[in-house]
Amino acid sequence: MFRLYLDEVGTDVLTHVDHENHRFLSLSGVVLNKTANRDILVPQFSLLKANVFDHDPDEPLIFHRKDIAQFKGPFWVLKDLQKRAEFDDFIINLFSELDFKIITVLIDKQWMLRQEHWNSQHPYHYLMEVMVEKYAQLLERCDSIGDIMPEARQGKPDRKLQATFETVRQAGTRYCNSERICFRIPSKNLKFRTKKDNISGLQLCDLLAHPSHFNIRELEGHDVNVGAFARRLIEIMNVNKYDRSIYGRIRGYGTKYFG
Repeated sequence: MFRLYLDEVGTDVLTHVDHENHRFLSLSGVVLNKTANRDILVPQFSLLKANVFDHDPDEPLIFHRKDIAQFKGPFWVLKDLQKRAEFDDFIINLFSELDFKIITVLIDKQWMLRQEHWNSQHPYHYLMEVMVEKYAQLLERCDSIGDIMPEARQGKPDRKLQATFETVRQAGTRYCNSERICFRIPSKNLKFRTKKDNISGLQLCDLLAHPSHFNIRELEGHDVNVGAFARRLIEIMNVNKYDRSIYGRIRGYGTKYFG
């Protein structure tokens, strides 16, 4: 049994797309086996939080990449170079050893708006359709089943995403029909959770989504700034974490770019 944890980078609005910060949107999914999640990721994250941050277990510490990068809240301790090195090395070692796969789909909204047949298409929902397709195909190669856990955005956005998921299950996609999707992803409902729920899989996805976003853009020839720690994560993803075909092809499997 697998679970797909989802997180996005960028916004889904279709205004100000001429500005770099609003132009690109990506959706990343971490595919994690239930056993690896329970026996490795959850206890290892708990150990890291106890050792580096000495956190109060009654006030759970939630890994959030932006807060970590800006040393906000409890992450101020990472201003200490020794603590930061300890944190970085622990994360790198855990990600290297943990058995998971990542899929990232990214869209250039400028390009999208030039496609006449996509005028009414919501970019986040389109990426979700592609993600469901890629996930079902991965599950086929593993001969397994799975479900999907997005980070909740609350209210109307979650209801619309659920409706999109239901439509994909009913209609299928160009490359994966409804029967195949429903067989591999039997649950009709997305399992929305918030940051406060302290879901290790969502925190793992949060830490990887940003580096994966910029990795794809860099591969497409964009001028991007990738930090040293993100570069280490990208190297791990490229070696064996991105989903790939049986022949080792990543593009179209672990990564998909529309632009």
